[in-house]
Amino acid sequence: MSVYRTSFALGGGYSHYRVHYAVDKFEKPNKIFLPVKIFYFLFMGSTVSFLPFLPVYMNQLGLDGIQIGIIRAVQPIGTIVACVFWGTMADKYSIHRFVVLLGIVVGTTSVGATYFTPPVTNSTTSGNHTAVPTTQPLNWDDSLGTFSVMIALSTVYVLFESHINPMIDSNVMALLESHAETDYGKQRLWGAVGWGGLSGLTGMTMDLYAHHHPEGNQFLPAYLLSISMMALAIIPLLLMKFAPHSQPASIGHGILCLFKEVKILVFFVIAMVCGLSLGVIGTYQFLFLNELQAPSIVMGLTLTFTCLSEVPFMYTSGRLIRWFGHEAVFSVVLFCYSLRFFLYSSLQNPWLILPIELLHGICFGALWPAAASFANKIAPEGMGATVQNLVTAASVGIGSGLGTIGGGYIYDFHGARNLFLYCGILCSVTTVSFTAYAVLDYLWRRHRGRRSDYLQIQ
Repeated sequence: MSVYRTSFALGGGYSHYRVHYAVDKFEKPNKIFLPVKIFYFLFMGSTVSFLPFLPVYMNQLGLDGIQIGIIRAVQPIGTIVACVFWGTMADKYSIHRFVVLLGIVVGTTSVGATYFTPPVTNSTTSGNHTAVPTTQPLNWDDSLGTFSVMIALSTVYVLFESHINPMIDSNVMALLESHAETDYGKQRLWGAVGWGGLSGLTGMTMDLYAHHHPEGNQFLPAYLLSISMMALAIIPLLLMKFAPHSQPASIGHGILCLFKEVKILVFFVIAMVCGLSLGVIGTYQFLFLNELQAPSIVMGLTLTFTCLSEVPFMYTSGRLIRWFGHEAVFSVVLFCYSLRFFLYSSLQNPWLILPIELLHGICFGALWPAAASFANKIAPEGMGATVQNLVTAASVGIGSGLGTIGGGYIYDFHGARNLFLYCGILCSVTTVSFTAYAVLDYLWRRHRGRRSDYLQIQ
C-alpha cells in the first residue's frame, strides 16, 4: 500500500490519527513534557547568545566581507548534509538521544574554540579582539590562518548542531501520540521565549562588560552565556523521555516512496520558499534598517516583537491545524510573507517595521508547528527523525541558502527594496499556485468520491 494511502492525511477531519491536539480547557502541567520545554528554552537561548553575533565577531578579528560570506555559506550546505546524515543514522540504529548529545558536546566545543581564534595580523587589532579592523584591502596571506580556523570550526558546529532541533521535534511528535492533553506548539513556544529573552540579555551583558572592561574581549559574556546554557541543556536531555522506536526496513525505499507523491513534493517546495523568505529577512533586514538610519533600539525591538508574536500562534497552533488543516495554514503563511515583503519594500520610517514584525507570528509561529506535524504525518513507520530532518534541510538548508546567496546578488545590484519586492512577488505567486492546486485537488477527489487530502470542508 502506498505512503499516500497509509500516512498522508490532512485537514480538520483526522483528529483520530496519530497527532493529538490541545483541548479547549486549561492545560495541567505534564511532567513528561517539562524536560522538553526546558530543553527548548535552553537550546534556543544558547543559540541566540552566540550565532547572531558571530559575523560581527569575525569582522572584529579582521576578516573582510567576502571571507565572512564564505564562512556563512557553510551553514546551509552543512545543514543539508548534517540533517540527512544524522536523521538517517538515528532512525536506522535507534540512537536519537545519543545523536543529540553528541551534537551538543561537539557543537559547544567548537563554539568555545572560536573564542581563541587569533586575529588577523595586519589589522589594527594588534592582538586585541575589540579593535576595529582596517578598511584597507585585506591580504589573504595575512588572514589565511584566521580564516581557516573560523571556517573549520564553523563547519564542525553546523555539522553537529543542525540536526538537534528537528531531532527533538520528531521525538515530541512521537510522544504526543499518547498525550491528547497537549500539543507541539505548547512545547516549542518555550524556544521562542528563550530566543527573545536571551537576545536582550546577551546584548545588555556585552555592553556592561565593554563599559567596565574596555580592553577586554566584549564578546566574552556572549560566549559564557551560550556555552553555559548549552551545557545545562544536557540535563533535560538526559531526563527527557524518548518514545519507543521501531527501526524501518529500508530508509532509502521509504524516502523514494515519499517523493513519488506530488503533494509531498509540493510541501517541500513550500518549505523551501518559506526558508528562502526567512533567510532573506534574517540576512538583509538589519542592513536595510541601517540604510534607513534606524537607531539601535529599533533593531533590538525588532527581535523582541518577532519573538513575542510567535508565542500566541505556537500556543494555539494545535487548534488552528485541527480547525483549518495544514493546507490553510500554509496558504496564510505564504500570504503573510508576501504582505510582509511588500511592506518592507515601501518602508520609509524605520519605526514602522515594529508593527510589520507582528506578521512573524504567523510566518514562523504558525508555520513551524504545522510543518512539524505535517512531516510526522507523512513519515513512514520508524522514519520520523529522517523526515523532520529532510524538512529542515529543505527549508533551513536549500531555501535559506538560496535566499542568502541569491539575495546577496540582488541586494548588491538592485538594492534592498527591490530584493524585498521580488521576494513578495515570489511568495504571492506561490500562494496563488498552491491554493489553486489545493482547490483543484479537492474538486477532483470530490468528483471521484474520495476524501481530499488538502481541503477538508466542514
